[in-house]
Amino acid sequence: MRKAISFFVILSLIACGETSKTPSVNVPDYKLVSIDKPNIRSNGYISPTQNLVYNIEIDAPLQKDSLEILQDYFIKKGKDDYKGINKVIVRVYLKETSLYGVPYASLNLVGEKKEININEIAIKIDSLTNMPSASMLQEATDPFIGRYYCERTHDTYVFKSDNTGFFISQGGSPSEFTWKRQGINLTLKYKEFGEEKMKYDSNAKTITETDELFGTMIFVKR
Repeated sequence: MRKAISFFVILSLIACGETSKTPSVNVPDYKLVSIDKPNIRSNGYISPTQNLVYNIEIDAPLQKDSLEILQDYFIKKGKDDYKGINKVIVRVYLKETSLYGVPYASLNLVGEKKEININEIAIKIDSLTNMPSASMLQEATDPFIGRYYCERTHDTYVFKSDNTGFFISQGGSPSEFTWKRQGINLTLKYKEFGEEKMKYDSNAKTITETDELFGTMIFVKR
């Protein structure tokens, strides 16, 4: 199946970190996840090639004017905190998609040029995650239901209680499937790619996938 699905790796998953409340009534609510700081020389000089990156999380998509407010806020904050910084990047993650390492928006300042880029993949993942059936994940009696993640490949499978789900290769577009399980035997059926057979270990709470190219991959429930 993986030979049929070709994805580009966009970025690494962001680890949770410091939380920030809204600093002003004019700035949309956000959670500050982490900061990638630039290297500063002993004399205080910051090279123009250095990036200052703020990784933040929001609850839902925002209108462009709200994104511009966030962008201007972090540009000012970055320039105040890091004198001479030339590149300020704000990666904006939707609450339900930050798990998959897919930013909803990138708010960039390079020199004097500002730009805002929207990632449609994040919006699709958010819609899949927030479909009515997704709310049943916590209510499902079958302990198999949930999200499974592979540390080696950074890929994710999500299984819902209505026997639907989706697969995400880090940074890629989600591929939807239906599934059925009989004991340890798990079958996924993609509309575009056909069937895939996997094994489920209820004791370890893992899924095992074997691929000619990638070998054996273990997905652990999270």
